[in-house]
Amino acid sequence: MAEPIFTISGLRGVVGENLFAETVRNMAGCYGRFLGPGRFAIGRDSRQSGAELAVAARAGFFESGCEVIDLGICPTPTVVHYVRSQKVNGGIVITASHNPVDWNGIKFVHPEGRFILPDEFERLKAAVKDSSWLQVTGSQFQKLRTKNYEPRTNKSVETKDGIKGHIRAIRDNRFFKNVDAKGLRIGVDAVNGAASLAGLEALRAFGCEVTPVFCQPDKANDGFPRRPEPNPENLSELCKLVQKEKLDAGFAFDPDGDRFSCVDEKGVPLGEEASLCLACLYILPQAQGDVVVNLSTSRAVEDVCARFGAKVIRTKVGEVFVIEKMLETGAVLGGEGNGGVIVPEINLTRDGLIAAAIVLGMMAKMGKRLSEIRSDLPQYFICKSVVAATEFNSDKLIAELRREGGDFAVDLTEGIRLVGDSWWVHIRKSNTEPIIRIVAEAKGKEAAQALVNRVRIFIK
Repeated sequence: MAEPIFTISGLRGVVGENLFAETVRNMAGCYGRFLGPGRFAIGRDSRQSGAELAVAARAGFFESGCEVIDLGICPTPTVVHYVRSQKVNGGIVITASHNPVDWNGIKFVHPEGRFILPDEFERLKAAVKDSSWLQVTGSQFQKLRTKNYEPRTNKSVETKDGIKGHIRAIRDNRFFKNVDAKGLRIGVDAVNGAASLAGLEALRAFGCEVTPVFCQPDKANDGFPRRPEPNPENLSELCKLVQKEKLDAGFAFDPDGDRFSCVDEKGVPLGEEASLCLACLYILPQAQGDVVVNLSTSRAVEDVCARFGAKVIRTKVGEVFVIEKMLETGAVLGGEGNGGVIVPEINLTRDGLIAAAIVLGMMAKMGKRLSEIRSDLPQYFICKSVVAATEFNSDKLIAELRREGGDFAVDLTEGIRLVGDSWWVHIRKSNTEPIIRIVAEAKGKEAAQALVNRVRIFIK
């Protein structure tokens, strides 16, 4: 049996190839012993395999003497918020996030309402290796399922209750309680994922009229209707909907609802990098403090933060590293350039519903069209690429670029990040694949692509 892929705060893999129900059962059982006994929340995205894996997770928790609160299909940030607001022992989310539909995985939620940090995850992995009492075979697990293993300690909570509490926390927060979005007509593309219900309900809570496309989670059994990430190239149907129905904007989510991007009234995508910049424009005038982002996030964030005298702190790539630094610095805002926005006083995770509320707040309070708001954002171009390799000589690369007359700063926090006057390039080894990731940004698209090409040629 192949091992699943361990990521920073969870694991994932292709279901039936390297991720199995008994794997999830064992991990959930260990997590129950790790933080329990007590109550644990479970939520999942709309992948067909999620139902079976949720049964497996419940069985693991029950065997470790824990009570299960099943939130059903709901956004990842809904589970995180539930754990924090209801003060339960912890939780897990069954999701493969932006990965293809045949993938799945689990993320571990800490009782503080965040994903477990790297050192905590290492301790959990060690506990799993030592947990011979939990290890079962596929045939044993099948017997467990056929016996309908549902002890009386199980407590079921309807999905809508977790979602309602999440939306209420956003609606009542100081940043949003005075937002009235009546009259705004918004298209919603949730890729038939976990934000299908939650996204529509969140916008209705602000008074919007919503027009859905790809908001039927039961249809995810047939596969996602578009590529999962809410990138511009994947939102053609939402763009068409906005133009056809003459809507004020279009909002898009990824399958588990932690990433968000938007489309203006002309049907033009702003791009996922814009989501965090919009959050800075909205939050920083209301709350002073630091902003934490990862090394591969657009420098447009720094340009926007400079308007408000806010300091930008960069971390390794990965949500848990951003969260860890936010807790350390008391930052008021954070996120990643993949459409992830974190407002810690509401939720200590990337939250697509909060990001959507931010854009609504801007439109409603400023009385501007989204295309006008977009024109106020700094313009940069990002290019990304990968090279099939596991190592590269960073010293030699830096020396070669300097010989070409380049003047730049060097950041070795993760891989190498070279920063010039109007450009940067970040080169790092992938955490999960035998590849080198290259991300470059510049004022012009050709300049960004040239940076990527130079690095690719060097590595090859």
